[in-house]
Amino acid sequence: MPIHLGALGLQCHNPNFFRNFYPAMTPELRKEASELQLHKRGIRINVQLHVIEADDEVTLRSKPEVEARLWALWAVSQAASDEDPNRAKVLHHYLSQRGLLGALSAQESTFLTDQFMAPQQRIRFLERRHAFHFLAWCAGLLDNIDLSSKPIKSDTILQYFPRLDSPNPEPLSDNSLSLTNAIKLRRKDAIMNWSDLLYRLHWAVRHAQLNGKPSPGNIDSAMVREWHQAVNWMCCYDDEQDWDQVSTETTA
Repeated sequence: MPIHLGALGLQCHNPNFFRNFYPAMTPELRKEASELQLHKRGIRINVQLHVIEADDEVTLRSKPEVEARLWALWAVSQAASDEDPNRAKVLHHYLSQRGLLGALSAQESTFLTDQFMAPQQRIRFLERRHAFHFLAWCAGLLDNIDLSSKPIKSDTILQYFPRLDSPNPEPLSDNSLSLTNAIKLRRKDAIMNWSDLLYRLHWAVRHAQLNGKPSPGNIDSAMVREWHQAVNWMCCYDDEQDWDQVSTETTA
């Protein structure tokens, strides 16, 4: 029986559809649902990949943890998106004023305080916007995400963060809505659906890269990598607390 999951990018007009038919999503059913979604997109499937953990075996990050990580990803992705070398310093100073420097990973802290921003490093942290978008969805700040090439409605998320007044980043005005009040973490099963799908999709992306082929399904490979890291962090994969060390392994 086909399984239709809104969380996997399919349209579902009744949010209780899946819950009514499958009150307890098993790892095996979730694997089948992900493989069906990949098959419909013409993306290679590795049937040897194992099932992921059951919902009751996973503990999601808390609301304060998600909020702190959102601040960190916002800061580094905003710094990387601006060629002005002073922007990173302004963002670092803002986090310091709000007592949020502890939210930064070691690599993120180094990036915001380095005197020189190497082009490759800038690109790498610019791609962190994808992780930022995915966690914003986990936090309920975005209504939907999918694997299409449609641009994310960044303004919907950025209304909860300070606005940088270009071209002069000083002062950093804080006219944002309350991020803390806005965060409403999504149900575990919806996040676990993405965890399973991204594990299998990331394998397909890496398989294509290893064989010199374009990303399958015309899907942004950087987005897949960043979403995979974000969902693994969200699910406390391997109990890893260091964002820089969160695994995105795709072995069978």
